[in-house]
Amino acid sequence: MPMDGHGTIMRKADQVVELFLERLPVMVLTGAGISVGSSIPPFRGPGGLWDRYDPYEYGHIDIFRSNPERTWIMLREIIEGAMRSEPNDAHRVIARMEDKGWVGPVVTQNVDGLHAAAGSKDILEVHGNARRIYCPECGIRELIERATFNSFTIRCKCGSVKRPDIVFFGESLPETPISRAFDLAYQGVDMIVVGTSGVVHPVALIPPLARSNGGRIVEIGPETTELTGSCTDVFIKAPASTGLAALESAFFRALS
Repeated sequence: MPMDGHGTIMRKADQVVELFLERLPVMVLTGAGISVGSSIPPFRGPGGLWDRYDPYEYGHIDIFRSNPERTWIMLREIIEGAMRSEPNDAHRVIARMEDKGWVGPVVTQNVDGLHAAAGSKDILEVHGNARRIYCPECGIRELIERATFNSFTIRCKCGSVKRPDIVFFGESLPETPISRAFDLAYQGVDMIVVGTSGVVHPVALIPPLARSNGGRIVEIGPETTELTGSCTDVFIKAPASTGLAALESAFFRALS
């Protein structure tokens, strides 16, 4: 099925804004697809990270504990990708809409920090942030910036091996952001879903939970997902930046 044409995208955007206007702000849920436009490959699918690294051999907490140097082969690639990337138009549109009070919070499965770099403030990073580094032994923390990445060392002064503040396989998600996201879903929040496959649990449960409690789900993406036929009310078949720009324009038309 081809992408929606410009006229179809704009009609759907107007329909979405009409649904949302009485219940602003709406929550945004993002996945790896929103960062593809920033040259960060997704984890799944052709060309994804899991094509090159078995997640249970490089990304499991037990591997980090037993052989952290092996895990850091993959972690360096993740962090380097975040360091050399910039927010794209999709991230920036979300930040502008948050500033207007139209959307928020932004719940993201991404660890690249690009929502914050784009200017979003209320961000629930349910899988953590690869730019934040800490030592599990002594607790010292640091934030990797582009200028300091080349001088970064994985060995802490205390002798232990540092780790990024991300969720490894075999670990629980951070309590505060995931609890808040689920609390909003139980309240029936309206939601814009962008760039996520809808298969990674427990985050994949959030849109259907919100819908079962009266929330309306709008999905933006170039392909259908597990969510499209089961809980999505409006599906805008378009790249993230195109679909979000159409929503921003529709909000301006409705509220001007």
